[in-house]
Amino acid sequence: MPRLSVLIALAACVLASPVAAQITGVTAGAARLVTPPDSTEEAVLAYGLGFPFQVAPERAALFCNVRIEGVAVSDFENGTDVIVFDDLATVSADNAVAISRNERSTDADGNERITLKFPVIGGFVPLGALRADGTPHPHAGTGFGLCQAISFPTDENGHFSWGTKNIHRCEVHQLSYDGDRFEAVRSASGLEQAHPVVGVWQIISPGIKNAIPDGDDMLMAVTANDGGGQLTGVARWARAGDTWQPVDFSPVTPRGQGWAEPSLIRDTDGALLFSARGSGGDRLSEVRVWRRQGDGPQWHLVVSTPDVRVWQKKAEGPEWGLALSVPGGHNPGPISIGRAADGTPWIGANQPGSGRQTLCIWPLNAERIDLEEPLVARAARDEFGPAPDSGAWMVDHPSGAVVRLADGRWHGVVAYRVLGNAEHKGAGPAAQSGCYVEEVRSSGPAVPPWRFE
Repeated sequence: MPRLSVLIALAACVLASPVAAQITGVTAGAARLVTPPDSTEEAVLAYGLGFPFQVAPERAALFCNVRIEGVAVSDFENGTDVIVFDDLATVSADNAVAISRNERSTDADGNERITLKFPVIGGFVPLGALRADGTPHPHAGTGFGLCQAISFPTDENGHFSWGTKNIHRCEVHQLSYDGDRFEAVRSASGLEQAHPVVGVWQIISPGIKNAIPDGDDMLMAVTANDGGGQLTGVARWARAGDTWQPVDFSPVTPRGQGWAEPSLIRDTDGALLFSARGSGGDRLSEVRVWRRQGDGPQWHLVVSTPDVRVWQKKAEGPEWGLALSVPGGHNPGPISIGRAADGTPWIGANQPGSGRQTLCIWPLNAERIDLEEPLVARAARDEFGPAPDSGAWMVDHPSGAVVRLADGRWHGVVAYRVLGNAEHKGAGPAAQSGCYVEEVRSSGPAVPPWRFE
């Protein structure tokens, strides 16, 4: 693993585990999803973030976000497509189902507005799924999706700016799959209720990974607000009639520390493992390095490496506790927890000192209290060369799942995006930009998240 400095080396070092990690490698193929079917010369669209889930006994799917290209503004999102597949080698946009797109409207004052639809992330009970006792799962073939829908006033070009006042709400979609067709029906527009509510908690945004099963329910990492500030934690979703809705929320991260984009998995012993991105209010364990050029007056932050933290809740246990904390463990940016097909947990994030150009997978050790040495999932600059227009590559937002495909085997997969940073400044898509769907290979026997016939 390359090191930029002794300081970063010390920050990234972890104790060796007495038991070798069972993750053996990560594939590194070409982008699987690049251009949505509804992209045109006048409105160029591109795929980016991907969030995998099981949809049927030998089929998986991705929520894949769509982005508007050619406009000099960051995160000009345009909804989500669902792509069903049964082989990692044949993931294709040919069968994409658009379940969300931006909307334009005129407000009461006659001002034009655009509502941006951010990625749909949710939970799904696969068609044909069984309960643990072998009886049919009552909600098989259904699920839900949650996305942020943020409304902005538009300028004379019909574009938006993050500097203008916006209206934030969430949309809930009810999902279904019958083995042939995937459908999404949006719940109430949100005018009556801006966000899903659980007691005193409003759910502000989904995490960075789809929900996991818990009996007949689903557990999803989210960000929520109780009026005293935002926290990340776990929302329980249950289905009543034909509707999935949140019924409980349990905070995990401490109040006042600004954690975001959480993720959740179940460990092989039944415990829950939870992680989240960054910390806005607790920087004591973050490594930072500043540099001043010659005798110049300005100091510049050249290295900033937040800690990796994992919280654990034992099976049947009532409390969350901090299980792992590695100072300076990753470069600032999205981080998630996932697992290989054999159940080995991993952390996906950018390598310290790499910006967002190198994405790594760190297996957790057998005791779940430290990280093993990382495996490089994608080193964009080394593989692709310099990014276009003197920019950098963004290889980020890793999101994993364990799915069974047409070969009858369980696969640990991770989806992430590659983006040329110049695309945020209006440049066209780089040749390598798109959504990548790769396999996290492991040597142990499969630990399936779902039961089928």
